[in-house]
Amino acid sequence: MGFLEGFKRRSPLSGRKRMPPPARPARRTHAGLHTEALVHGDYYAGRLGVKAMVARWHAKKRRFVFEEFALGGNRVRSVPHALDAASGERFIPLGKIEPKNEQRLSDYAFETAG
Repeated sequence: MGFLEGFKRRSPLSGRKRMPPPARPARRTHAGLHTEALVHGDYYAGRLGVKAMVARWHAKKRRFVFEEFALGGNRVRSVPHALDAASGERFIPLGKIEPKNEQRLSDYAFETAG
């Protein structure tokens, strides 16, 4: 008796129809906290692309201001809220936080960031 003897081979349509998988709900995009919920000058933890960061919300400019280490030095940058920009870098605020000392941004840097 060979290895496969005794096993019946099923036909592709053996009595039951193949059913498609159940439809999945559309994946929601997550834009974090809405701009109306943000307070001027407060710090928010969130994401800039795939990178986790802490940024400060500037209500008049409608931008998040943060400090990053680039090219051997610290640089202050600002980026829009995820809901305000269709493309490019956008910050997705996930929650309000109390920053640690190294995450704080001076008021001067905050007000003069472009």
